[in-house]
Amino acid sequence: MELISLLIILLALLLWFREKVIEFIMSLICSPNPFEKNTCTEVKAKVTDQKQRDAVLKQGFSLDKVPENLDAIVIGSGVGGLSVAALMAKSGKKVLVLEQHDQAGGCCHTYIEKGYEFDVGIHYVGEMATQTICKTYVDQITNGQLEWAPMRDDYDDVVFAEKGKEPRKYPVFSGNGRWEEYLKKTFPEEAKNIDKFFKMMDEVYPGVLTSAFVKFIPLWAVWLMRVTGLLKCFTNFYEWENKSCKDVIWGLTKNQELRDILSYGFGDFAAPPSMTGFPVLMYLYKHFSEGSSYPVGGASEIPFNIIPVIEAAGGKVLVRARVTKIIIDGKGQACGVEVKKGNQLVNVTAPFIISDAGVYNTFERLLPLEVASSSRFWPIVQTAKHGPGSLYVFVGINRDADELDILENKNAWIFTGSDIDKVTVDYWNLSREEVLDADVPHVFLSFPSTKDPEWKKKFPGKTTMALVTLIPYHWMEEWENKPVMKRGDEYESLKNTLGHKALEKACELYPSIRDHIDYVNIGTPLSNRHYLGSPRGEICGLAHTIERFSLRNNAILRPQTDIPGLYLTGQDVCCCGFNGAVWGGLICASSILFRNVKSDLENLHQIIEDERKAKAKSK
Repeated sequence: MELISLLIILLALLLWFREKVIEFIMSLICSPNPFEKNTCTEVKAKVTDQKQRDAVLKQGFSLDKVPENLDAIVIGSGVGGLSVAALMAKSGKKVLVLEQHDQAGGCCHTYIEKGYEFDVGIHYVGEMATQTICKTYVDQITNGQLEWAPMRDDYDDVVFAEKGKEPRKYPVFSGNGRWEEYLKKTFPEEAKNIDKFFKMMDEVYPGVLTSAFVKFIPLWAVWLMRVTGLLKCFTNFYEWENKSCKDVIWGLTKNQELRDILSYGFGDFAAPPSMTGFPVLMYLYKHFSEGSSYPVGGASEIPFNIIPVIEAAGGKVLVRARVTKIIIDGKGQACGVEVKKGNQLVNVTAPFIISDAGVYNTFERLLPLEVASSSRFWPIVQTAKHGPGSLYVFVGINRDADELDILENKNAWIFTGSDIDKVTVDYWNLSREEVLDADVPHVFLSFPSTKDPEWKKKFPGKTTMALVTLIPYHWMEEWENKPVMKRGDEYESLKNTLGHKALEKACELYPSIRDHIDYVNIGTPLSNRHYLGSPRGEICGLAHTIERFSLRNNAILRPQTDIPGLYLTGQDVCCCGFNGAVWGGLICASSILFRNVKSDLENLHQIIEDERKAKAKSK
């Protein structure tokens, strides 16, 4: 024991000395602080003219538009790519973002059809209802132009809609202690178990926030900290790494209805309770605990307001630019990308290449095999699971929301059976033929138009509905190489059968919409593969399994790869969702700019908070 204690002390001293040396070196060579000052300006009127919006979001690629003397190239314009590009731009760097789709934004893009606008990936975002550090971050990379509309305090409904039974609805509340209080009133006999659940949430959450430090220290140091026990001094996240949501929640209570309610949010990270680690679920619930929000003007406001920040430093965001290869020079360094423009292949070079295309695309498709297979990322690529895909149903309703009896400014998670983990796993294990006769086990439902205060100005007398359910890719795999809109009758029949099952469930719960459905568009994992470049239609990148967040894998999945000049950003280096992707952008920027950007952000956030409190006190 004395030897272990001595090793711990020596390691602590080594890490302290290393930190001081790095701080001194960084003070001499690091890039400028991207959060040097508050860049928020007065919010301008929303731009609704589509030509003006397209001029920002749909700038087509051509060589003459590529800026000279680039500092970096980002592959992919999801919010993980845009956020790192914006941070580098705020540090004076010239960055080119290349997007294979015909508009920028990734899951934040929207499309307009038959007089309706649909968000494809943003349904609600936490930590934007108050001036959290995350909101300060997003404010700065949009110069304060991105506004957020708060959703209802009961932002989610958990709905059990089993055949032959009356639907049972349980609201989920934001606000300190409100959900816990509601559950204890609803399940008084389970009060002690509910208290334990929320106590564990408070214990686990801080460890989730500190778990990412392993992405910035050498892998040998990560190993040494584990074997010496020093890791516990920094985070308790990895003490839970072998415990699934099901292990913990099913162990708390035998009440199946309560089990299902406490684990209902698994759809947000696309992994059922038996497959994902408990801390991920705790982070999700804490993320929404102080309120949920929706971007005013719709999700495309996000890229629309980040792109000008990138351009202000001389950068560009160009679309219809499919990157086919990351170029590796004779010294083994990433130095550029090969872009397909029509039938031609053109090369664009820069000192840093940043991939927001995901770990799979980066290592299996974009890098030469001999380079990728020798990387420490390769074993993860070979063994990790792809996350599931989704079936999307976008519905246009030719009535104002006020004329309908529907959810307003909130979401519903609809489950068609008890034990939501079992029914989900069983459903995924069905064959393509069997699923045609099966009930859809879960459906996420929302009316996005009711969340956006700008909607009625743009689309009066109309309402939109979005339905999402998780499905495995293998049901659609047969048609993956068929062109869009030309996949054949069998594919269309399967897609429509599944989509209309979800739509019928929505009509049963909200019958006032049935006679006013004006437009229906159904998307599958192949849609994600085509429009977003997801290899197997996954919506959350790497599957959010227990193994994905193990200490080893979490440490390896860092922005700085072992290929000089190549960095990763977005969901796969952090976690899924809008906030996961933007924080992936921040830790990537920290690695490239060689400075503690999170500390810079915290300092600015404190200044803004102090100014806000001073103003409030003076009134």
